[in-house]
Amino acid sequence: MEFTQLTSEPLHEQAYATLRNALLMGRLVPGQSLTIRGLGASLGISATPVREALQRLIAEGALELAPNRTIQVPVMTRRRFVEVTEIRLRLERFAAEAAAARADEKLCDRLQTLSERMHAAIAEGRFPDYLADNQTFHFLIYEASDLPYLQQLIGLCWLRTGPWLNRLAQEGRFHAIANEEHDNMIAALRHGDVQAVSEAAGRDISEAATVLIELLPS
Repeated sequence: MEFTQLTSEPLHEQAYATLRNALLMGRLVPGQSLTIRGLGASLGISATPVREALQRLIAEGALELAPNRTIQVPVMTRRRFVEVTEIRLRLERFAAEAAAARADEKLCDRLQTLSERMHAAIAEGRFPDYLADNQTFHFLIYEASDLPYLQQLIGLCWLRTGPWLNRLAQEGRFHAIANEEHDNMIAALRHGDVQAVSEAAGRDISEAATVLIELLPS
């Protein structure tokens, strides 16, 4: 896998951000092994910042150290996925509710632009672009909650489910529902409707989970 090479300091932070984004976007797949040497070559940096970035991701549970000392992307089981989904439903609905009281027209217009881009990405088969805009869409809402620790917890959950997201690429039913719920969230935020934005956020998570859980090993 090729990454954009890094050139400025601090390199370990850039390496962490790049690898974290790759996990969130499903560019690294469950069970995939990673090596410090290989990542360093792809990023154009030495082993030390790569090692620091990997250690941080291991500490967060986004990567794991196998018994043979190999670093790999964790394989999600159904039981773990159900647990993470239940946590996400509580955290992300809470964040969306908090955002409803603070959202302004500028935020809603940005979300509308992202929604239109996601519609176009799905229509044109550009699923990686869809995933990138989808992440931006949700975290713009969560940032509006002005609850940084809550955002951090949500990010940890996304790191665990991200490697499976590309499995949704061929699921047309999910795309239609997800885009509809995004539009419902925008409408609710424009009206400051706490309950409506919470319910739309919950449906968005639940519909994706319903599809993904069938793909996971028991």
